[in-house]
Formats: sequence, structure tokens, C-alpha cells
Amino acid sequence: MRRPLAVFGIVVAVLFVLRIALAYVTVPLGVAQVGSVLISILFVAAPILALFAAAEYGWTAKSAGLAVAIGVGLHAGGVLLAKALGESGFVAVTLLSAGQAGLMIWCLGLGALLMSLIKDKNLLVPVAIFLAGLDMFLVFSPTGPTKMLVETRPEVFQSVAMSVPKVVATAPEAPRGVMAAMAYVGPADLFFLAMFFVALFRFQMRTRQTLAWIIPVLALYLLVVLIAGDVQLGPVSLRALPALLPIGLTVLLVNAREFQMTRSEKLSTLFAAGLAVGVAALGLILAQRAALKPKGQLVAPSPKPGVPVAPGSAATPGPGSEDRSR
Repeated sequence: MRRPLAVFGIVVAVLFVLRIALAYVTVPLGVAQVGSVLISILFVAAPILALFAAAEYGWTAKSAGLAVAIGVGLHAGGVLLAKALGESGFVAVTLLSAGQAGLMIWCLGLGALLMSLIKDKNLLVPVAIFLAGLDMFLVFSPTGPTKMLVETRPEVFQSVAMSVPKVVATAPEAPRGVMAAMAYVGPADLFFLAMFFVALFRFQMRTRQTLAWIIPVLALYLLVVLIAGDVQLGPVSLRALPALLPIGLTVLLVNAREFQMTRSEKLSTLFAAGLAVGVAALGLILAQRAALKPKGQLVAPSPKPGVPVAPGSAATPGPGSEDRSR
């Protein structure tokens, strides 16, 4: 096996074991806040590192399609079997952890497959800009599929998203805490991140510099959700932030010198930017209108102890209530 895929496999295996172990670990509540931050950052940074390492592999449409098939089978099989077994116990936790591993595999494959459609690195500019605007619409708009799925069928969203753990108390008077899901990173964030990484390697752009910036940027995003998730800025909750916005901006800003665009490419980029601003503004307007309408409060179920949280057992999903996006 080539080194890029070996590194990816090692990271996926380590996260798999950690998810199982954390389901049975308790920690003193005195270190809960620090522990939550460290664990959460680990579960965000490690998948990014794994996707980055695997992006260096010489992906073809065939190999990318194979990764998608394997990952989808592992992900869907793990979630469905765990649900059939009652979503509790060691076997179910192991199956759910395997499903999370499958999620990373198929997101990597889909990102590489999408990248096979892009033949010119300059196309990354309008693609990144438009995706950022579309992501804002999907996260903010109450009529967007992401928002509707999170609010009406949170268990479905939690089944297809990557869980990020934190320490929670089992009871108000409990001296120790257990691990539960703090946020959910949607699969779109993972496979578009993989797509951008594959593009950076294929077009020999600023790979390591991009990685050095994107990890702290997304870690900061996570800290905002963790620390200020209850803050509401107009119609926007800091529990739900569009991750493709910082991902795309980081990729474009770090690699700005790599793009030498023709006049027609600049015009298409301006058109994409106009569309992005339009759909993002539409999402904010719809969110504002929805916030002004009286409505019943949705009460999500509390998350059960354990990592990963079983589908249908977690409360507020979120990198959607919502501790993160897609």
C-alpha cells in the first residue's frame, strides 16, 4: 500500500479505537472543559490530516469510485446494524465507530471523484466561491434541506454526519463526566475538503501551507461553536456556521499566486461570486423572516452518554438546534 493511503488508514484506525474507548471512559468534571476542547480539536484535526495525506495518492475515477463503494457500505452497514441491535452495548458502539470510519472513506473517494471533473486549477476559484455562498444558504435558510433535515429528522442527519465528542455530566450532582456528541460535521464539509486537497496535489499548489492554515481556522470555528454556541447574531446562531466558507477562503487566499486567470475566467468568477452573494443573502433573508414568525419551540432529545452517539439519541446537531452544518 502506498504511503498516503497507509497514513489515512492509520488515522482512521486510531479514531475508530478512540471512539470505542471514549464510550466507556469517565473523567473528573474539574477537567471537563479543557478535556472537551482537546478531544474536540483532535476529532476535527485528525480527519483533516487523514484526508490531506490521502489526497497525495494518484487518484483515478476507478479508485475513487471503489473508495466510495467501500465507504458507503461500511457506513450504512454500521449504522443499520447498530440500529437493529438496539443502538447500545459494545457491539453497537463498535458498529457505529466503523460507520464513522466508512464516512471518512466515502467522503475521500467522492472528493477525489469530483476532482476528476476539474481539469483546470483556475476553475477552483469560482467553484470555491459559489460553494461558500451555497453553504451559507443551506445552513441559514429555514427552507434549505440541511435546516429542514436537522429540525424535522435530526436522527437522520446524525446518522450521516461525523460526530465530535465532548465531556458531559451524567447528572447535575455527578462528580465525573462521560463523552457525548458535541457537534456534527456534515459529509459535504469532508468531501469538499478532500476535493480541494486532491486538487492542491494534482496541480502542485501550496499544499503544506494550506494545511498549516486550514487546521487552526477550522479549530477556531469549532471553538466558537463550543464556547459561544448559545449566541444569536440576528437570525444567525453561532451553533450553525457554514464551514465551506472558511475552507474555500483559506484555499483561495493561501494559493492566490497560483491562479493566472484569463479575461473570460475572471468574468465567470465574477458571475459565480454574484450568484454566491445572492443565494447567501436569500438564506439570511429567509432566516430573518422565519425568526420574526411566532412558532412552537422544538425540543430535541438529550444525547445519551457514549461516543459515537447512536442515531436518534443525540440532541442538538451542529459544524445544526445544530452544532454544525451539513
